[in-house]
Amino acid sequence: MQRLVNRLPEALREAGFIWLLTRGALFLMAPLAYLTLPKVDPLMLDVPPKVNTALTNTMTGLPHYLFDIWAKWDAVWYLDIAQHGYAKGDASTAFFPLYPLLVAIFKPLFLGNGVLAGIFISLVCCLAAFWVFYLLVRMDFGQGVARKAVLYMAVFPTAFFFNTIYSESLFLLLTIGCLYLARRREYMLAGVLGTLAVLTRSAGLLLVVPLAIMYMKDRQWNFRKVRWDVLHLLLVPLGLGIWMLYLGIRFNDPWLFNEAQSNWLREFIWPWQGGPITGFWRGFKAAWDGFNTVIATSDKTFWPIIDRDPRLWATYNVMNFGFAAAFLGLVIAAFRRLPLAYSAYALVVLLLPLSTPSTYVPLLSMPRFMLAAFPLFILMALWGDKNRWADKTIMVVSLLLLGLLASKFVVWTWVA
Repeated sequence: MQRLVNRLPEALREAGFIWLLTRGALFLMAPLAYLTLPKVDPLMLDVPPKVNTALTNTMTGLPHYLFDIWAKWDAVWYLDIAQHGYAKGDASTAFFPLYPLLVAIFKPLFLGNGVLAGIFISLVCCLAAFWVFYLLVRMDFGQGVARKAVLYMAVFPTAFFFNTIYSESLFLLLTIGCLYLARRREYMLAGVLGTLAVLTRSAGLLLVVPLAIMYMKDRQWNFRKVRWDVLHLLLVPLGLGIWMLYLGIRFNDPWLFNEAQSNWLREFIWPWQGGPITGFWRGFKAAWDGFNTVIATSDKTFWPIIDRDPRLWATYNVMNFGFAAAFLGLVIAAFRRLPLAYSAYALVVLLLPLSTPSTYVPLLSMPRFMLAAFPLFILMALWGDKNRWADKTIMVVSLLLLGLLASKFVVWTWVA
């Protein structure tokens, strides 16, 4: 066994060890949290999420506590799409098709169990994403920084989504792979991965920004050196075109995916309407009001509170704004330390959720969306590799929040 491991590429061994350690720890911790902590009945929430026990409670005994407990919130949508396909009036088209398609393809390998198929896809994509991320960072910053960057990503507070039936692992693999290939000047393959990224999540369109910067940098910013291969960058929006073509043929409405977003009370704010500044300001106001709500409440019993307790969503508003403000500071610092393409990509990843705030919780899902801003883990790794106190701070804070949020997720409490 040791000989087999030693034959693996060094980058895969390093990334694989981090993957095995962190994913394994989460699979051991989550059942303990599920068995010991107060649970929320999703059907008792003020706005009940999608629930389908036939698709999510697939096993009994130990397998149920190891795997079924991860099938919460958006995971139910993906499992339902993989099982029944899309429908026009149920908001399912807000979820782009590649991940549920893969779940449907792999289900027969797991005797029709969508939960196991989804977790398998997420874990394999997570391992591959860590590996490619290691390779990308090592090209520019060396082995030590690469190891730290992968580790910080693996213990980020919302990194437990890499274990779940969500598209986060797949999307991360495709976006990192896209920039890795562009870094190697393989723009056609990078464009293909960009297409697949868009078919996973609409945010994949943002890859056009770093790809354009990397392409022009390779040509010394001389427009006279631009050749026909620049068309490879247009493969990225092709993914959206494919999805819209399907929706147009199937439902006679190519924009149905955008209309479905209203189910989460999101609205797009154009730059001339304030754009991300408006979203950031709404997030700040919601966080300020939320902080006052929590402080003013005499009852300090917090863990078992449910959806209708105003402190729960008040806390989310504080947490979401905290993540947004922290990542804004990291993005600003990134422009001084990282290549322009990486910094620009982190910026647009941050600006997108700020430009599409939700009505009740303006920065809804911000901590999860920030997983896609992977260049910022490189920045933190540069700090942690030089300063052991920075390293300890990042690790301790990340691990504490990771354990807390993962525990809340498996008992049906909304996290991100």
